[in-house]
Amino acid sequence: MENSNATLVTEENAYRDLFTYIQQRVTLSEADKVFIKQRFTLRNIKRKTYFLREGDLGFEQAFIIAGTMRVFYIDGKSQEHVLYFGFKDWWIGDLASFELRSPSQLNVQALEDTWILAFTHDGIDEIFKHIPQMERLFRIMAQRTLAVLQKRLFLTVSASAEERYLALIDRHPSIEQLVPQHQIASYLGILPESLSRMKKQRIQKSRGQKAI
Repeated sequence: MENSNATLVTEENAYRDLFTYIQQRVTLSEADKVFIKQRFTLRNIKRKTYFLREGDLGFEQAFIIAGTMRVFYIDGKSQEHVLYFGFKDWWIGDLASFELRSPSQLNVQALEDTWILAFTHDGIDEIFKHIPQMERLFRIMAQRTLAVLQKRLFLTVSASAEERYLALIDRHPSIEQLVPQHQIASYLGILPESLSRMKKQRIQKSRGQKAI
């Protein structure tokens, strides 16, 4: 799953995308941009490698410039459980570990060559002190992350696998071109063969409806 666009990322393009995202929400001066750039680091995460592993003490988060990542944990039976996927213009990391400065309980892995702008807890604290409006942006970001996880929990306990699948496709129409089927199955909490069977049944149902 190579992403040819990911190889073309430059610092100029990366920070342009970051500032475009930020300035849709808060106003920045040119001096603010310089201050922020000094506290973010452009990094390339190769396909199948990790930005964060369970037990890490890195205390970093990142803004995705290009590529796709997955956030997952491993249970006591060594089974992987995908919590969510991260795409361009998403913030990624273990929010609890970052805020509490505790060992990470999550893994963040690139599903394709991915470019990120990473930052540390100390770095973002400096940004908050120098640019107070940025704290509001990160509060909104944290609230949205919690909202996504809450909605996912609700769907897990109240919706069927097909309903969860349709909700995922509705939010991310191109996800099946970006994410392997077994990863989508893990996110849905079902086996890959169950996902294949469900998709086949939907195709057959769709063809039957068109034939009427």
